[in-house]
Amino acid sequence: MKISVIIPVYNVEKYLERCLESVLNQTHSNLEIILVNDGSRDSSLQICEKYATMDQRIKVISQSNQGLSAARNTGVEQATGEYIAFLDSDDWLELDAYEYLLDALQRSEVDMIVAGIARTSIENVRHSDTFEEEILTQEQYMQRFFKIGWQGIEYYVCNKLMKASVVKEVQFPVGLTAEDVLATFRYILQVDRVLVSNKVVYNYFRNPQSITATFSEKDFDLETIWDMVVVEAQRSQNLTYIEWAKVNRQRVNLALLMRIAVAGNWRENITNYKKSIDRLIHELQQSKSNLLTSRIPLTRKVFVVLFSNNYYMWASLMNRFRKYLQFMRG
Repeated sequence: MKISVIIPVYNVEKYLERCLESVLNQTHSNLEIILVNDGSRDSSLQICEKYATMDQRIKVISQSNQGLSAARNTGVEQATGEYIAFLDSDDWLELDAYEYLLDALQRSEVDMIVAGIARTSIENVRHSDTFEEEILTQEQYMQRFFKIGWQGIEYYVCNKLMKASVVKEVQFPVGLTAEDVLATFRYILQVDRVLVSNKVVYNYFRNPQSITATFSEKDFDLETIWDMVVVEAQRSQNLTYIEWAKVNRQRVNLALLMRIAVAGNWRENITNYKKSIDRLIHELQQSKSNLLTSRIPLTRKVFVVLFSNNYYMWASLMNRFRKYLQFMRG
């Protein structure tokens, strides 16, 4: 069975070869590797073309810069494999990733498998050989997706292998960040069962030299994305999903307020986004009762209360504490 691996490429000359080597050396060799060069301005395209001459499984597509979602959509359109996987070009795979994912998916007779991710900056880290698998119904996995009594992150598309028939029906939202959230929700709606494994197959590159996270206008895309999830849930006419989606949309207000509070550009944010922050506070206050009675962690409920009462004071204290910790770490 052929797996189409879709890899968007944009200005990643420093990491691209590591990514490609991890795909080319997979123990499952029946691959179609689709590199979508999204208007790179560095040597990324040249690296793609070099590897394409070395391995006939690689197909290079170039387009003007349109963003990650558009690049993934282009790759899906061109994919001819029975199964589809996504890979980001600064990350890398365990060498048996696709052999394991395909075998597990086929023997379990499901349309989607979700495996483990390691957030790391170190290559050649040995992950545990022991792992567990569990088959969940759509509703059981949807509960995880919505973080109902579960705090894992299920939004990522790159740690999943899916039948092409599932992926081909879904478009990533172009022009928005947090695109994985909506796409993954749409994928889950199309499957009856999901195999969940904690075997690490995917290495998510965590750059130790990256500066303190900053907040920008694009972070507000999260609101738009979750508004779209609510609409999709309503279209499904599943009352449980609608309820869960609405709770998560309310949690977005808290999440954004927390991001702003701990961002390195805190002072700049409270000037530039004062109206948006005040709106988020107001919406959080309106949803306070619902959030406090929902199945979210106690720590989140504490912040709901604190931010609803005096956001600017508590956010300022959080920011100072973050700076103190950063100073202590040197």
